[in-house]
Amino acid sequence: MKKIKIIWRLIDGKAGHDKQSLALVENLKNQTSCKIFNINIQNLESPFVALIFKKYNLDKLLTKPDIAIGAGHKTHLYLLAIKRCFDAKIIVILKPSLPFKFFDLCVIPKHDGVKRKKNIINIQTALVNFNSSMKKKENVALFLIGGPSKHYYWNTKLILEKIKNISKQYEFKRLLLTTSRRTPVNFVNEFNNLKIKNVKLYEHKKIDNDWLDKNITKVKNVWVTNDSYSMLIEAIASGANTNILDLEIKKKSKLSEEIEKIKKNIRKKFPIPNEAKRVSEFIQKIWF
Repeated sequence: MKKIKIIWRLIDGKAGHDKQSLALVENLKNQTSCKIFNINIQNLESPFVALIFKKYNLDKLLTKPDIAIGAGHKTHLYLLAIKRCFDAKIIVILKPSLPFKFFDLCVIPKHDGVKRKKNIINIQTALVNFNSSMKKKENVALFLIGGPSKHYYWNTKLILEKIKNISKQYEFKRLLLTTSRRTPVNFVNEFNNLKIKNVKLYEHKKIDNDWLDKNITKVKNVWVTNDSYSMLIEAIASGANTNILDLEIKKKSKLSEEIEKIKKNIRKKFPIPNEAKRVSEFIQKIWF
């Protein structure tokens, strides 16, 4: 009988990071014999102490890990400390700020331009959970609003004009809108000034972390600002009819080219790959 693997999923509090690591561990759980511990890095000891003295004082409820997974720069030193103290395999999602050789596996988006190596696996899209529910979608639409980025010019008035036109053009039972971490403060004020009665706005900082997860699988249509790659992939994976609220490209990059490619695939009804499942299958093959 195979030993049950203990996996620590490190959480840094950023929704985009946490969703990617969650998608990966949930796929691992579906495919393998493993037990998942979700650990907020704020509840762990300083990684510097652990790295120096090779010792981690664990909470009594925790079991030593075989594998640790983290997404985002804040998790990097914690992953290295866990590897040093427990000889665990460590997986980093997204391009790390530290040398790749420090990690057992780096899960890096293709648009970052990092070539595949023994410990690097490239992903075509963000890691997301695909909606497997066959329930009928509600006649509800959802707007996902990003914010300023190095790839696109942000234009609050342009986006609000698009939202206003959509609210008049389509007949939905409800129209929901949620902002994100990057959405400018003035967006909410200008939205309120427009008084679009049939669109209800939910501020990112005022809703529960699982608000989007609970709502996105129910809605029939989603519109996403094209500055947000991860939200775009999440919308498509939800099974909703996905459309894009276009912003002007600031400079051509591998990311903007990837988003343009996704836009074309949406129009042609091409499915996106389930990268969380593919990466979990790769991990299963090498470590389980």
